[in-house]
Amino acid sequence: MARILIAKHESGSLQPVVDALEMEGHECVVCNTDGSVREVIVDRPPHLVITEADFPGLDVFELVQVLQDSAGDSIPLLVVHSEDAAGDQIGFTWTGLAQKPESLKAVVRSRLAVGQQNSVGAPVLVVDDDASIRLPLAKRLEMEGFRCQTAEDGEEGFSLLADGFDLVLTDVDMPRLDGFGLLEKIRSEPDYKDIPVIIMTAHARSSEEVSRGLDLGANDYVRKPFDMGELVARTRTQLRIRQANRMTVEKQRDLAIIELAGAAAHEINNPLSVVMARLELLLEGSTGEDKMHKDLEQIDHLVRRIADVVQKMSQVKHYQVQNYCGGINIMDLDAASQAE
Repeated sequence: MARILIAKHESGSLQPVVDALEMEGHECVVCNTDGSVREVIVDRPPHLVITEADFPGLDVFELVQVLQDSAGDSIPLLVVHSEDAAGDQIGFTWTGLAQKPESLKAVVRSRLAVGQQNSVGAPVLVVDDDASIRLPLAKRLEMEGFRCQTAEDGEEGFSLLADGFDLVLTDVDMPRLDGFGLLEKIRSEPDYKDIPVIIMTAHARSSEEVSRGLDLGANDYVRKPFDMGELVARTRTQLRIRQANRMTVEKQRDLAIIELAGAAAHEINNPLSVVMARLELLLEGSTGEDKMHKDLEQIDHLVRRIADVVQKMSQVKHYQVQNYCGGINIMDLDAASQAE
């Protein structure tokens, strides 16, 4: 179940909301001051925030900024207006509709799903020889929705990369292979070189370690002892950058495929047009009783199928594949030539 932060006045009317959500099994953290809201978000970001629109000391726009600074776009926000309804009932308004507290459950499920799509599930590798740091950090990241594996040194960490990770958090001082050695191996391996790496440095040598780490290709750093909320926020930031880079690569791939398909269609279409014209003349010069005429009709049928494929190639709009025999993917021309 989710951990939900509810920002309400001391005398606010959101208690029915709290009751309804707790009956669903959610953990509700109620905050009555702007300071307590900020503290909860930074210390242990919730899965969802529900706030009264006129919450004192922290309006909606400021709250959005606090959420952005702490966790990017991963925490959905639900703004609620409380209002008097018929009799002793209290109504709640969000997204322009008056609702009862019970119906809030469906809205919460929907908003939580949005938050999960934004950030949950990214695989993260934590590499540190100090179990008192490695294990609590992995546990905290798992509480935030990430999937974590841990390693005690760079050698073990590098051997685990084949499992597939979206980010690596590594200490610097470790036995066998230290963080710098791990970073060098990651950046030298084509399959791993684009994985974001955050180095965790000790205070005593932080400046030297930071400089060397960044020179070797680290994406970011945190100094020990680090603030857990800050480290989680930096992790989310690097994952968002990685996702954006992936989208850029996919766009470049799509453009290359569209250009290739168009060029191939153009090159094939010219000689194909000549073949089709010659076939048409040959068919006109033969009779239906002639065996050659029947062969020409079969050839004409096959050539027209080729022409249909070439036309689809010239109309490719996006990257779309389908499974072929032997686990090989091939271009799905029917889907790729249709608008998304």
